[in-house]
Amino acid sequence: MIGLKGQVLRAGLLASVLMVGSAFAASADTIKIGVFGPFTGDAAATGAAEREAVDLAIKEKNAAGGIRGNKIEAIYADDAGKPEEAVNVAKRLTARDNVVIMIGSISSPASLAASQVAAQSHTAQIVVSGTAQKITTMGNKWVFRSPVPDTKLAGDLAGFIHEKFPNVKKVAFLYVNDDFGRGGFEKFKEGGKKYGIEIVDEERYARGDIDFTAQLGRIKASPAQALVEWSRYAEGALVAKQFVQMNMTMPRFGCDGVAIPKYVELGGDAVNGVFYMTHYSSATAANIPAAQSFIAKFKKAYSKVPNAYHSEAYDAITMALLAIEKAGSEDRSKVRDALSKVSFESTRGPFKFDAKGDPTLVTHVVKIVNGKETNGRDIPVQK
Repeated sequence: MIGLKGQVLRAGLLASVLMVGSAFAASADTIKIGVFGPFTGDAAATGAAEREAVDLAIKEKNAAGGIRGNKIEAIYADDAGKPEEAVNVAKRLTARDNVVIMIGSISSPASLAASQVAAQSHTAQIVVSGTAQKITTMGNKWVFRSPVPDTKLAGDLAGFIHEKFPNVKKVAFLYVNDDFGRGGFEKFKEGGKKYGIEIVDEERYARGDIDFTAQLGRIKASPAQALVEWSRYAEGALVAKQFVQMNMTMPRFGCDGVAIPKYVELGGDAVNGVFYMTHYSSATAANIPAAQSFIAKFKKAYSKVPNAYHSEAYDAITMALLAIEKAGSEDRSKVRDALSKVSFESTRGPFKFDAKGDPTLVTHVVKIVNGKETNGRDIPVQK
């Protein structure tokens, strides 16, 4: 059995191999794009999705001739989902690998940490799925975001509950105690006030926790009519299992952190009935032409249906490529300025940035039914 030091060493060696291998692959006639995320660790499934989407888009672009006759090269770097490592890989990508633009990371803490390197190195950064609002409200003109921020996700969730569950006025809120979780809690609390929705029990946990029975016990004993949870997929699946084991039956609502097949795989039948806000789902994208094209290409390449992380990453690399084209050069400042003006038909609908670097997109709602995603907005009003 490998000890903790061995696991850390092995993860570090894997990250080094990923970076060094990619660096050697790049050559003088390539345009280099830095891509970082959790390729190891408990969020590795999201990092894998990021890489699959980026690979697909770059392969497609290179097959069409690249940009200005140059091939596109992705320089991948593993941040293991850790803020301190995100800083390290961002520094290496910008200083050693001399990338034109960066895409990453997945989590809000890692994305926020790396954004300081983006500012210092004058390199545009496109966050793939970090939703903490402060990522784009700290005056950093070099950071942009593919997903809508948690302020909109949480506010839209309050609106959805009001619309479809009008009798639910008291909710319990369970969240991971980091920027991601706290942001969701604060914005849901703020958004819920408009609809008379009150948080009657606030429960927190630390990332990596595996036992949530104490928090769920307090929620069960509270006057809450529903549970709102702001978790990533690994903890979220455990919460779902323990929720069912404790014979709890109230409606459950989640966030984009669980919008990945791994959540259903880990949670099994326990996640059936869960509603969650997301940026994209094949179940909610029937009327988005770019999404249908993306789904077809992705199925052909990987023999599976893309999830929200694939969609966000595919849109991120698409806008990066558009920015490099429109800039007319690989000058980082020109690429950043071109990126701020990008407008295109994304996998999630018409895409453009607001003044903060956040997209103006519609939030999707999914309901898990028999282990499958369905369009949550299609359900009738619950009495």
